[in-house]
Amino acid sequence: MSEATPMFAALLKQWRQHRHVSQLELATIAGVSQRHVSFLETGRANPSKPMVLALAHSLDIPLREQNSLLQSAGFRANFEEGNLDSDSHQMFRRALEQTISHQEPYPAMVLDGKWNLVMANDAAMRFFSQFVDPFAALADIGAPEEFQIVRLCLHERGFQPYISNWQELVASFLSRARRALIANPKHEQLPVLIDEILNHDNAPEDWRTVWTAHAAPAVQMNMHKDGKEYRMFTMLAHFGSPADITLEELSVEMFYPADDATRQHLENLAAA
Repeated sequence: MSEATPMFAALLKQWRQHRHVSQLELATIAGVSQRHVSFLETGRANPSKPMVLALAHSLDIPLREQNSLLQSAGFRANFEEGNLDSDSHQMFRRALEQTISHQEPYPAMVLDGKWNLVMANDAAMRFFSQFVDPFAALADIGAPEEFQIVRLCLHERGFQPYISNWQELVASFLSRARRALIANPKHEQLPVLIDEILNHDNAPEDWRTVWTAHAAPAVQMNMHKDGKEYRMFTMLAHFGSPADITLEELSVEMFYPADDATRQHLENLAAA
């Protein structure tokens, strides 16, 4: 028995229990016997690499954590964390650039797994720079390394003073972070972000006990400046079935006007 097996057994059981799946259910999905799953969780059997991947896929484990599961079983990581600037990822970068370019004159951004800005279209830079320079603001608040977009909205030296529906918007960030933590309980930074939101001076007490539900079909981001009110909602897009950690964690956030006045304001910005 390899030294890695006890760690694999513990991780497999943790993921199965977190997903609220029984040994029998996991065995059925993965196409193995319940007895074999039991042996793997107790360390009485060692998994093959295909078995680790089959179990990880059956439990919908993120690729980054699938690598950890493989390594715990004594295998090399299977999924690379690519670079969008590399030759191998140029087609994906072009697809992202084309997507956000087609969103003009409305803002669009590409965010990584820590909600940091990877790229943005001209409309996004035009719009958000009306309020503050995002990069100067990040430097002013200490240039956090994770969840920079959220922290820009949280901070008074960022976008906070200009967000009309601040509590509603930040509550949506909190809900999104909590859902992401359910999907990946191994994420190390999400609990820090959640705690930061809950301990914000303007956070209502019920955020600690209530997963805020919104009556509206989608949460809006409402911002104001110089007598103009901008009301927008967003749509997220992801790559389908990626086999690369970077691509799996990327999301495209596209902003759309929620009323005619906002539509006109954004079109006027583009024409200026």
